[in-house]
Amino acid sequence: MEEVMALSEQWIEILLAPERDRLSVAEVCRRHGISRKTLYVYLARYRAEGPAGLVPRSRRPKHSPARTAGEMESLVVQIRDAQPRWGARRIHNELVRRGVPGVPAVSTVHAILRRCGRLPESATG
Repeated sequence: MEEVMALSEQWIEILLAPERDRLSVAEVCRRHGISRKTLYVYLARYRAEGPAGLVPRSRRPKHSPARTAGEMESLVVQIRDAQPRWGARRIHNELVRRGVPGVPAVSTVHAILRRCGRLPESATG
């Protein structure tokens, strides 16, 4: 938590530098190794939210539109439960053989099995 506060305080110093030190925004950015766009993004956050807006934010997407559909995941898990010895490649081939539309790649089938806890511990590492 102290690191976050130190980072916020550092950003406040950077954001106040142009007016305080009578430097151009470009010069402040050059001295601190940031882009002008980044400075303006943080300045807008600071004006809108105060110091809380300077806390680092997650870059993780809020949703994954390319994630495999739930129906497909259910089908993969259903096949695995019926045939516990089958791996991702065999399940993928079975889906193709059945003519299922939009069969995911073998690596995606493996990821589904891992995500749903259908792989032994030695296969998840």
